[in-house]
Amino acid sequence: MLSACLVSAAEYARPAVIKLDDLAGVKSLDANRRKLIGNALTTARNHGWLKYQFGSADPKRGGFDCSGAMYYVLNESGLKPGRSSAAQYLWIKKAGGITEVGKAVTTLDDPLFDKLEPGDLLFWNGTYRPRDGRKVPITHVSMYLGKAKADGRQLMIGSSKGRSYRGKRQNGYGVFDFRLPSKGSRSTFVGYGTPPGLVAAE
Repeated sequence: MLSACLVSAAEYARPAVIKLDDLAGVKSLDANRRKLIGNALTTARNHGWLKYQFGSADPKRGGFDCSGAMYYVLNESGLKPGRSSAAQYLWIKKAGGITEVGKAVTTLDDPLFDKLEPGDLLFWNGTYRPRDGRKVPITHVSMYLGKAKADGRQLMIGSSKGRSYRGKRQNGYGVFDFRLPSKGSRSTFVGYGTPPGLVAAE
């Protein structure tokens, strides 16, 4: 689990829910990206408080784990990801779509983020110690939403127990601030990529 899970349950807030129109530049996105983001936001709005639930990819079970949330939303949008965060990373990497970032990058203003677009998946490692024999040590995934129209803050959506939105730690599936790990963190932001099939081949 995330180190932030050591925080007592009483300190966790219900994850934020926003509207598609709360995001800057959403009208300029292609239809597939807009649909995917819309589905991700609608899932949070329609199912109430979906708490972080390890092993779940079904809102009927009352929550998701991180990759379960992405698995559900991507399938709802007609895409076919793997079930785990590692499998989703390899799915995108096999298609040539991963932009590697790593520990050396400390700010979202770095040129490596110039290609990042709403609907892309975001990947971390080191958030917990996997024991399932996965081929790559990816341990967390979320989806990039873009920037908030109100203040330009970069946002993502996913399921977590301990990540924050506007300074409040949250438990469950919803909107979070997209930030890189702080110095000394056990986790690393590995990179990001566009889900295969989201963008039509040119």
